[in-house]
Amino acid sequence: MINANQQHAQAIPGSGWSLLILTFVLMVAGVSHGMAAAPTATQEISLEAGWNAVWLEVEPTHPDDHETKPSLAMSPEDAFDTVTNTAIEVIASPKELAGLAEFFGDDPTSEKGTFNQAAWQQWLRVDPGGVTDLVSISGNRAYLIKTSASVSFSVTGSARFFRPTWVPDRYNLVGFGLDGSPSFTDFFSASGAKHPVDRIFTLSPDGSWAKVDTMSDVTMESGRAYWIFSSGPSDYMGPVAVDFDGATTGKLGFGGPTDAVTVGSDAAAAVLDLEELVFTNLSNVATEPQLKFKSSDGPGDLALRVVKPVPGSFEYVSGNSVDGDLEKTVGPEASTIVTLGAQRNWDFGAVGRTNLYRLKTGAGSEFWLPVTASKTDLQFPSDLLPESGTGNVAGLWVGEIVFNSVSSIAENGAPVVPAAAPSSMRVLLHSDEGGTVSLLSQVTIMQTKSADSEVAPSPVLVVDPRQIPFFEGVKERNGKRVGLRLEAVAYDMPRKLDAVSQELLLNATEAGSDPPIPLYPDLLNEAGLSDFLQKQNSRPPTLNEAYHFALPMAGTLGAGKTVRTTPASLTLDPFHRSNPFRHVYHKKHNRGPQINRTFECTFDPGQPVADLLRGTFTETILGVTSARLTLRGKITLRRVSTVAHLGPGSTDTED
Repeated sequence: MINANQQHAQAIPGSGWSLLILTFVLMVAGVSHGMAAAPTATQEISLEAGWNAVWLEVEPTHPDDHETKPSLAMSPEDAFDTVTNTAIEVIASPKELAGLAEFFGDDPTSEKGTFNQAAWQQWLRVDPGGVTDLVSISGNRAYLIKTSASVSFSVTGSARFFRPTWVPDRYNLVGFGLDGSPSFTDFFSASGAKHPVDRIFTLSPDGSWAKVDTMSDVTMESGRAYWIFSSGPSDYMGPVAVDFDGATTGKLGFGGPTDAVTVGSDAAAAVLDLEELVFTNLSNVATEPQLKFKSSDGPGDLALRVVKPVPGSFEYVSGNSVDGDLEKTVGPEASTIVTLGAQRNWDFGAVGRTNLYRLKTGAGSEFWLPVTASKTDLQFPSDLLPESGTGNVAGLWVGEIVFNSVSSIAENGAPVVPAAAPSSMRVLLHSDEGGTVSLLSQVTIMQTKSADSEVAPSPVLVVDPRQIPFFEGVKERNGKRVGLRLEAVAYDMPRKLDAVSQELLLNATEAGSDPPIPLYPDLLNEAGLSDFLQKQNSRPPTLNEAYHFALPMAGTLGAGKTVRTTPASLTLDPFHRSNPFRHVYHKKHNRGPQINRTFECTFDPGQPVADLLRGTFTETILGVTSARLTLRGKITLRRVSTVAHLGPGSTDTED
């Protein structure tokens, strides 16, 4: 049975070492959205007497019209209805900031009965010592629940697309949405040596953790959490992996300037913007994925259709309406792309629609998939390039972002909540004549040199500081012409990880070896370099401090348009010059976690003032805390230069 190791505290099965919690304060608060509230899903939960390990897929929140907590995460009492379900005695979960990895040894059974209040949050029905600190319930998280009798109930909440985040070389307390009851061997064999089946533990009713017996008929259960070992870094989500643009946001969003096409060639032809679902089958058995419609926040006016390219042409034809079969087979150890088109079947209002689907991979795993679209984010082919005259958006734009809401790190579940005061930040964007947008961290406005006063100099935008001597300034200061330098220090560029920029690292050899023995023989490409840096405890001496000057973005600027970073492009590696956790002179802090940032600007349909764009801004940061950090606010962009070309060095090459 479970032993209490702390006064007034209920022992939590398998709780481990205490973890340091990093706390920081962001003074930001409230934002408005154009999309309607997401539809909800219901998860059925059945508990047996004793201890139960539950994986909660949905996030229970109060309705928008709640008197005291509109749209905020529910408490354990509300989410699990502990007033009615009187058998529930204890609810516990690893702290969000501590992560999902608690076991640092090789055998979780050795941790039975230990308890460390710093690493777990808990709710106690009987709490004479005031230990309870689990105040809200969030989705895609494990909860250990102790009951005095069997009890069944349902939890309703919002749902999002979720893939596990594995802490390497640790046991992770995670669960999965499952289609049926696959065996542990069938589900994890495709991971190779990443997740060995003989290192998976399940919770027994008496509170002990037992190793899964893979030789018996024991199968996995949907909605149940297990301790699962991750041997090294992993992004495993099941025998079939799923990805799409914006997957980190948890929803599939339709709208953008680069994917609007005409589908069909007859009278029923329609202009649709397209999105792709990418399936990668890691197993040796072919699968047939499905997408089942579950609910909608509106009258069902948003519909999806399978879109197929016509062989030998640049045309598309419309396939079946999506509510089941996706008309694709994913071959063994192969990848398949399913193209979907959104049909917006409503004629009024700017408020969008959100549908909720259940995505089944055909290999045992399934996921919630919210799909969103609005009328205003449909970009027709004629809108893809900036208009001439007053509609031209080419040039340098300086933006001020006013963040007014942020993920709370004080509340369990990290809900996006308002704060007392807004916080501003600068961003630099440049658009060329073709509508391609680039993110800049710094730029200097200068002009070409002229030896004759009759020949007017031409303005230039210089992003490579090495090119500054070849131009002259646009302002005179103390008898000398200087350039006008603009910086956005909050958005530093990622490190260059190509073979040319990191030649010294790729060619590094062991000292004194003859013939030369490569120090890092596995570094073959950019992805390999990125993985390599994440595994290093100290900065490789041959790592080159070379950084990009501009970062291409998806989308375009303009009224009703959207621009966003491309997936995994804005990254601060563990040794990046701007990594806030790294201290170059402190041996214990010579590296930080890898930080991944994504952001999206959606501009208002009406922009009455020339050279001025207003809209909303959303940024997501991974790596600063164990939870996803979301910031939202308003953005105002002002055009300060109409130069449509970035100067030498903008493409990270010397001219």
